[in-house]
Amino acid sequence: MNSRLMESLLAPVPAVDASTWRCTLEETKSKLAGLAVRRAGAVRFRVTDHEVRTAFTTDAAADLGAAEPFAWSALTARRSIGVAAVRLLLGGSARSPLDAVRCRMAESSRWVQEGSSSATQLDRWIDGLSPAGRAAVGAEAVTWATRLWCALDWSSFPSAPVVGRDHWWDSPHSALLALRGRADVRSPNAHLVVLSGPRRGSVRAELALVTLVEALRLQGEDVPGRVIGWWPDSGHLVRVEPEPAVLTLGTEAVELALGGAGTSLRSAA
Repeated sequence: MNSRLMESLLAPVPAVDASTWRCTLEETKSKLAGLAVRRAGAVRFRVTDHEVRTAFTTDAAADLGAAEPFAWSALTARRSIGVAAVRLLLGGSARSPLDAVRCRMAESSRWVQEGSSSATQLDRWIDGLSPAGRAAVGAEAVTWATRLWCALDWSSFPSAPVVGRDHWWDSPHSALLALRGRADVRSPNAHLVVLSGPRRGSVRAELALVTLVEALRLQGEDVPGRVIGWWPDSGHLVRVEPEPAVLTLGTEAVELALGGAGTSLRSAA
């Protein structure tokens, strides 16, 4: 178990000045409304942590990424399979991460072969893999699931945490714009995001997007929990508290991802 990580997940959320939060949230909504209107006539655009991260790269790297469309692989599939495996472990349907991953991958094949409406592109891709390919994908997913499963003291949460449920916010001003807040574990006080790759300057903006989406989805003047970015390889944590400045950072990140102003934000990274 990772004690520092658990402390961050369970610690009370610090108080926020209600007036300042409310004003900043209204400014955020106004800015996002302007961004949505400016995209009128454009194709539907979904801003996720990937778009935010890409927006912080150099132009050359962005061009290279644009030339490579998304494709399923052992690396891109490990999170989707891994969170499903952790849910099976929490529900007592599997005894180990290995059993859980095998169960989830077998479920993919069963859904595809039965023609189930539950089958997704990922399920069809898994079903079409060779035995060697399934083994490689399973190994990555088992590693991902094991790290998350063993890092947390699941019995310490006051209520059952939600595993692997991403949240979306759809702009009420344009059906073209939607924002995604990705989190791998959600508890009343915090949202945990499992990170991979090297440490990067964009990470606080990526996590601020999660705070932004949660704040936009909440009713009234409620304040969302903190967002914690965690690299399992190194154990490094990035902790983003729900502060008005984080809403501003998240909004600037969305604008940058949409190709608007944001040079200062990129420079600050």
